Amino acid sequence: MKTNKELRMIGRENLRGNYLTAVSNLILVGVFGLILQSILGKVFGISIIDITADITANDLSDPYGVKQFIITMITSFVSALLTLGLTWGFLDIQDGEKLTVGHLFKPFKEDMGKSIGFSLVKQFLLMLWSLLLIVPGIIKSYSWAMAEFIYYDNRDLAIKDILAESSYIMKGSRWRLFKMDFFYSILYFIPILLWLVFFLVALASQGDNASYVFVFAFLGIFVAVMGLTAVLAFIIEPRRQSARAAFYVDLVGKSNDIV
Repeated sequence: MKTNKELRMIGRENLRGNYLTAVSNLILVGVFGLILQSILGKVFGISIIDITADITANDLSDPYGVKQFIITMITSFVSALLTLGLTWGFLDIQDGEKLTVGHLFKPFKEDMGKSIGFSLVKQFLLMLWSLLLIVPGIIKSYSWAMAEFIYYDNRDLAIKDILAESSYIMKGSRWRLFKMDFFYSILYFIPILLWLVFFLVALASQGDNASYVFVFAFLGIFVAVMGLTAVLAFIIEPRRQSARAAFYVDLVGKSNDIV
């Protein structure tokens, strides 16, 4: 079994020639969601601002609230399928295949009903586990972390069997995958820490004489940090997703040499 460092290297190497497509696919998942919301909003006569508002604040007995709920659910299902296709694409590149935009639409072409059911069941059960306590929810999410890959490799398996198989192969490996995720996640804290240091230093130097200049500088740095975090996501997420796919390949004993 390979170390996390080796798997990260394998994932990075398998991204060669696929990185720009991976970034494009990440962007497209979000763009398609916004476009679908906009189209459905026009059909139902609801603005996109209202659609993205907290749905719990609306009375579903009211027709307007029902429309908002329907739009949100449709968009969520489509986004879930696109994300599933995105994940499948990262598994294909571990086998030397070329990543394409077409990967996003594979779940729509291959038993869309089961793909929706899989995403719905997994997220619903994770939500129930998280209601118990945060920690059990996190543990269960890592038990089922390989479910998308197992589904792709075994299309005939029932949803409950996919989740059970993921739990089985992840026994003894959840902590290892958590450490891999943490390695990538900690990079997001760099701009946040920079912003926090700036805030504390500026606050200490201002004392009781806070000025508009400080407020605007504070907001400007905050916006810059958010922008930097978004840029980091395009750098980190393709590598993290590819490393996760390499983790699965190593876990199930497939051939996965660096190419």
